[in-house]
Amino acid sequence: MMLMIETNSKREFSRSGALSMPLLDAGKARTLLLSLDAGQAVAPCQMPFLVLYYFIEGQGQIRIGDEQAEFQPGSLVAVPAGAVRSISASHQTRVLAVQIP
Repeated sequence: MMLMIETNSKREFSRSGALSMPLLDAGKARTLLLSLDAGQAVAPCQMPFLVLYYFIEGQGQIRIGDEQAEFQPGSLVAVPAGAVRSISASHQTRVLAVQIP
């Protein structure tokens, strides 16, 4: 059975901080849609699993450990398990996050 989720219709943002919307929990892998308004950030955090971030829209910076890079629409970033990461949005940003144990 196919499951299709249209992320283009999920365009919610909050002035009080980044939003995290669960999209799919497939047992071992979990998919979230993160929405950040311009100037918002995801504080440094550490996950016990690999996380893939696919930037649907927006611009800003992602920091992994001591490394920092600019992202733009279409950027795909793989963050290893246990690595400290943070995301800062300079423009309204939507990110697909896939957590893989």
